[in-house]
Amino acid sequence: MEDNFFEITDKDDKNLEDTSEKEFSEDTSTVENEEGNDKKKEGETGNSALSEILDWIKVLAVAAVLAFGINNFIIANSTIPTGSMENTIMPGARVFGSRLEYTFGEVHRDDIAIFIYGYTCKNDGQMYRENSNHACPKCGREDTANSVVYYVKRVIGMPGDHIEIKQTGMADASEFHNIEIGVNADGTTPQVPVGTVYVNGEAKEEVYLPEPMIVDGRQFPEVDVVVPEGHYYMLGDNRNNSMDARFWGDYNMVARDRMLAKVYFKYWPFSDMGFVK
Repeated sequence: MEDNFFEITDKDDKNLEDTSEKEFSEDTSTVENEEGNDKKKEGETGNSALSEILDWIKVLAVAAVLAFGINNFIIANSTIPTGSMENTIMPGARVFGSRLEYTFGEVHRDDIAIFIYGYTCKNDGQMYRENSNHACPKCGREDTANSVVYYVKRVIGMPGDHIEIKQTGMADASEFHNIEIGVNADGTTPQVPVGTVYVNGEAKEEVYLPEPMIVDGRQFPEVDVVVPEGHYYMLGDNRNNSMDARFWGDYNMVARDRMLAKVYFKYWPFSDMGFVK
């Protein structure tokens, strides 16, 4: 009996000891698993945040590439700073032009075009017309090292055209709204010499002009030129307030590779939004 008693007691103690160790072992495993899960969750959260940041970087990079491509190869977005194209395009208006039109298509008469006029020198800040030396006439800095200046004008002369601007009559000063004429000494309104554009000997009808075109042979000169092959003769719609081909000197044409885009649409201000003709 005693042997049995002690035998049973020994067995019970062993069972209790084994159970305790087992339970302790299981508790430790649970704690370790929970800690591991927490660390795993923290790692997953960190990876998720990093992944989201990388996704945003990818989106922004793609958007930047698309914007660059669209702005440099598909459309031209320009602001008109002066009144040289009134009333077709008013000062401060913003326009879209199609680069594809001149990349794959042709320039046409009466197109309103965005083109390279010249450059602003980064040395002296002087804006100058493109010239045969391809450099600033004042300091000699090359065009490629200066800032490009874009103009917006209407295509009047095509390659090979004979362009003439002649004085053809007089107009009363009351007909002018975009330029101040003044009055005579006796208070009467003066008569102003005006003219007409001729293309290959035929008078050009220009319904887009906001007022008669002054041609006095001095400030507003007469013109007689032939447009070279691969070039265009450009004038503003507001002839009495436009620095255009009449005043560009010897280099007074625009080469084909300087024609960037055909203007199609005004999008600002909203009150004047619409297609350009």
